[in-house]
Amino acid sequence: MRDIQTRAIHVIRDSQADVIVAVSTAGGKTEAAFLPLISEVLEAEVGGIGGFDLLYIAPLKALITDQANRLEAICQEAELPVVPWHGDVAASIKTRATKRPRGILLITPESLEALFIRRGLDVPRLFRSVRAVVLDEVHTMLDSERGVQLRSLLTRLELAIGRPVRRIGLSATLGDMAQACVYLRPDDAAHVQVIEANGGEAELRLQLRGYVAGGSDKSIPAPTELIAKHIFDHLRGTDNLVFAGSRQSVEIYADRLRTMCEDARLPQEFYPHHASLSRDHRDLVERRLKDGKLPTTAICTSTLELGIDIGDVSCVAQIGAPFSVASLRQRLGRSGRRAGKPAILRQYAVEAML
Repeated sequence: MRDIQTRAIHVIRDSQADVIVAVSTAGGKTEAAFLPLISEVLEAEVGGIGGFDLLYIAPLKALITDQANRLEAICQEAELPVVPWHGDVAASIKTRATKRPRGILLITPESLEALFIRRGLDVPRLFRSVRAVVLDEVHTMLDSERGVQLRSLLTRLELAIGRPVRRIGLSATLGDMAQACVYLRPDDAAHVQVIEANGGEAELRLQLRGYVAGGSDKSIPAPTELIAKHIFDHLRGTDNLVFAGSRQSVEIYADRLRTMCEDARLPQEFYPHHASLSRDHRDLVERRLKDGKLPTTAICTSTLELGIDIGDVSCVAQIGAPFSVASLRQRLGRSGRRAGKPAILRQYAVEAML
């Protein structure tokens, strides 16, 4: 066990307090929360009255799919069902789950809202046994409309079942812990237990490159061409993430890099990844990154920012400004996860000529 897992397990097992576990990407947050919670469910399960035992809420469908795979491996021997629930999950799976609710339900805030709208009368039955709700990537919910809506959903859930539900928050990036505690339990923030990882940060290597757009000298290539050429020259042959901003930018850079591979008669290793692409294509890119057998660079939006397990990458590149400092810190956590390896960030800044 890692230190953060040992401390979190003791706190979760030995109390009924709300808890925030903050540790860098790949620091073992999922196991730190679910191992003691699953043990609690199994020890208390004597016939039961039905209903989901644990509720996991995450901001992305891809994150839910990834976590479902991890939890299934943990819960297989315990014969505890793991039920992913979002727009890409088949209706037959949801129907079976509502008829015999049990185990761990993994759901997005929007799908939970849909449950209240479409199956409002079933909510007390579905969640009457729930012992805790795990909120993943808590930092993405702070100071946002989506976060306010999720907090409202949790209050409605507690009203529906007539009792408070323990809340466990997970995050790799939290600056203001006091703010996070208030978000997790607004009426009792002072009693939220905070468990933070100590040290263990990788060495950071940063390269900042600036480009000017809109110049009158037509002999100078556009910033897009120059950035794509630099990425091709320096990232080819390794696994990397390039955060390009919008879906349009992702497609532009991915197409340019694909063409460079073809012109150089080299195998393709640059792939776009965003929410509008097919599930099969996104799975292909994620599998290549996880396997590590073929060099793969994903040109992506925020879809690969959060806790999807894609293994370690050599470098993280950021084209333009990220949404926030916390977002950049989260992305940087994808690099430098192996002992002795630095975290590498290549930042590409483009400014208009005055």
